[in-house]
Amino acid sequence: MTSSEARPRRGRAFLFSRFASVRSGLLLLALALVATATTEGRAEPVLPTAPAGAAECAAGAVAAVVTELYLGRSRGDRRVVSDAAWERFLAREITPRFPDGLTVLDGRGQWRDGAGRVVREATKVVVLVTPATAAQETTEGAGLAAASSREARVAAIVAAYKRRFDQRSVLVLTRMACAQF
Repeated sequence: MTSSEARPRRGRAFLFSRFASVRSGLLLLALALVATATTEGRAEPVLPTAPAGAAECAAGAVAAVVTELYLGRSRGDRRVVSDAAWERFLAREITPRFPDGLTVLDGRGQWRDGAGRVVREATKVVVLVTPATAAQETTEGAGLAAASSREARVAAIVAAYKRRFDQRSVLVLTRMACAQF
């Protein structure tokens, strides 16, 4: 038996899986840090903006901004956002701000509270895909209202959700992507 036969090979697949697990760990750490941040004492939440620079996309695809909102449905041990209340919020606050389309997913989130207990919560995940140019809208020149920018619309949704359902935080993730419909 040669030395290469005695030892398992560690090729590209192994290296990719190691890289992916490190990257996943870093993503979870970033999510934990963002999720624990609060906006107490501020008039408006501070939202992440899309990364600088448009994505280079293949033919037929366009640069887009993907925004995900993670909206918890509980407060303490009780569910405060019923299905009916969620549907009303979606119809009144989210759909009018993003009428061209969105996706809503059901999720289950969890985190550790200050006492070290694992807290689990039903969650709604709203996925918004908008053209990258919409992320760079300005209020200058064309006379666009500040509320028309993607960031302002997302901030308004977050503020309304926190106020209406007494939530301390809403996780918002923003990233560049290529979209093809």
